[in-house]
Amino acid sequence: MKKLLYLFLAITIISCGGDDDWNNTTEIRAEYVGTWSAVYSGDGFGDALVIVSSTGDVSGYADEIDKITGTVTNSGVFTGSVADGFNTTWEGVLTTEGTASGTWSGSGFSGEWVAVKN
Repeated sequence: MKKLLYLFLAITIISCGGDDDWNNTTEIRAEYVGTWSAVYSGDGFGDALVIVSSTGDVSGYADEIDKITGTVTNSGVFTGSVADGFNTTWEGVLTTEGTASGTWSGSGFSGEWVAVKN
């Protein structure tokens, strides 16, 4: 009987020890949140406008037509992709001073980008 009681207690503790923050969203630094204007150069050139949400989700457009999606971490690391038919990815770092820079590549093309927070 004692073993059964211990087994019951162990199951109860394990089942109640789950993650209570399942619905918690992590917010990134406020300095990264907002609208950013970028220009890119290299094997291609143009501009982009992206919006960083308080949870680090990135959305926007390159050259006003190609959709950009991605994420920014709390340390400012940006990774994104552009729906342009060339599997283009952007990587870089946003700073708390309102500037950003990085590289882009896709289908044998590549270059650099710089951005400022609006």
